[in-house]
Amino acid sequence: MSLEKLHDVLEKLPRDGLELRLTERHETPLIWAVSEGYHDIAVTLIEAGADLDARNVDGNTPLIRAACEGRTELASVLVKVGAKLDLQNEDGYSALILAKRRGHLEIVDLLLAAGADRTLVTDLGTTYDDPGHSPKVALRGRRDARLEEKIVDAVARSRDGRVAGRTLEKYVNLEEADRFVPTSVLRAAYVRYAGSSAPTLPNHVLLEDDLELGIVSSAVPELARAISSLLCRSLEDARADRGGHLPVEVVRRVQLEIISPHGVAHLWGVTGHRFVLSRRAGDRSELLATILVGRSKDTLFFFTGRYNNLRHSTIAETVDFEEPDRDDPSHRWFDRFWFPDVTRLKPRGYHHIANFVVAKEQRGQKISRLLLDAITAHYAREHLLAAGRPVAHSQHLLCGRGFWQIGDPPWLPRMESSDFICAGARRASSSSTTGRRSPRCSTRRACPSTTSRTTP
Repeated sequence: MSLEKLHDVLEKLPRDGLELRLTERHETPLIWAVSEGYHDIAVTLIEAGADLDARNVDGNTPLIRAACEGRTELASVLVKVGAKLDLQNEDGYSALILAKRRGHLEIVDLLLAAGADRTLVTDLGTTYDDPGHSPKVALRGRRDARLEEKIVDAVARSRDGRVAGRTLEKYVNLEEADRFVPTSVLRAAYVRYAGSSAPTLPNHVLLEDDLELGIVSSAVPELARAISSLLCRSLEDARADRGGHLPVEVVRRVQLEIISPHGVAHLWGVTGHRFVLSRRAGDRSELLATILVGRSKDTLFFFTGRYNNLRHSTIAETVDFEEPDRDDPSHRWFDRFWFPDVTRLKPRGYHHIANFVVAKEQRGQKISRLLLDAITAHYAREHLLAAGRPVAHSQHLLCGRGFWQIGDPPWLPRMESSDFICAGARRASSSSTTGRRSPRCSTRRACPSTTSRTTP
């Protein structure tokens, strides 16, 4: 079973491009995914039976790379599924020595708890008790963003067996009825986190007034259609012929290519947590609102339609800002857009959010604020610690300072009403017919009562 799934995953990956990217280091896809922090890619390969102890040219295993790069969550997964703790690389470094040397103390603690050997010595005489101190410098070098997008899409198609043999279509979904799904389907779609500190608890949270909150797999067809319905119907309000600010053709393209059921399942779900707020009514549940929250504080969901699922820390290496404009080679393609300096684009320590929408029928009832406050109260780790409250579910926790997104100016008043802090320079935009981007505004919302001592 595992070998078949592994073969299926690897067959879907763009092997030629991947081989080119991995040849220099002789890395396996799993070592690459752990090193780069692609959580879902790594977990899918682990679930599929990838070699947990494979080595690259330096003798580093996936666990050693996780320890070196500070991938705490992936290190925890690798330990739990049986990766060997005490393998040493070509220089004699083990995961434990490297984690302590790099200052990744959470990984040190989990390795010690799992029984890692404290007596190993490197070729230079470095030990656990005297590891030295060498903070890890972020990996540099040009990244192939389009290759990475293909890999993410390939893994998304392989990740959840509940979609096997079923096709999610690209169409503009304006069906209100799709927002109502069987409660049993919704409950089965909730994601359970293997590394949860409360693994025996339900994988969702019950709120007052028959409301329910949880992180779902948007690969489940019924959920993909329900979320698509929320998003597509909301975006209709932005059409210029209906008093909005976007040309009809732009709205239709986004609805078809990005937030159709296919787009929800395969484009948006891989690098984020898909939260849904619902209300139970008998054996069915009505989806009231949804939001996508970046798994990592370094996640950047999009940077123009050409670049998606990025790491903000490496955006200067990932994005080719000098790319010429095909329509006017004397100018750069990015001259079509306006951005603040990329180092200031994203506030440090905040989780990027996208697809933040409330059902049209539920607006005016403060659902947006309720959703954000509930996520903070039940899923923000620092908030739970500060309040002395236990984890009430078996899902992932968030560890950032709050939420952040890029907002179109016409919607900023609504966002401010949900306690977002709107900031950022504005510049007069060119006509939308030129293809230039409308002015944007960086937008943040600090989690109420959440401490700011989390390292960004």
